[in-house]
Amino acid sequence: MTHRRAQTLLAVASALILAGCASAPALSEEDAAALDTLAQVAGPTSGVDASAITSTECWLPSDHLIEDESLDGTTWKVLCRVHYTDKSGDRYQDTTCIGDFAAQPMLDHCYRWAHYDFAPEFGDFPAVKAG
Repeated sequence: MTHRRAQTLLAVASALILAGCASAPALSEEDAAALDTLAQVAGPTSGVDASAITSTECWLPSDHLIEDESLDGTTWKVLCRVHYTDKSGDRYQDTTCIGDFAAQPMLDHCYRWAHYDFAPEFGDFPAVKAG
């Protein structure tokens, strides 16, 4: 491959990457504020050591409004995935976060979310027997 052709391919690839980035939808002011809050709250309240967190990704709050007539239409519930690193490598912990665009702060806590299917024991003690 010639030097000129390599430069042309690099320019085309760069243009495509920039076009892809430019086409991402802009966040609303509410979503941007909610995601900033989620970045601060989801990880530390998930039980993950805050110093080990590498990133947090969440569903878009405005796409997950809670439809309930008793609420004012500003309450949302999202799932966030907190990425972190420990001695075993890259890991993640999912959390459920419930917030309200109209509240200050929008949320102050998320809840660790874990699957217990086929687990030999329920590890989140203390627990109380139901029924």
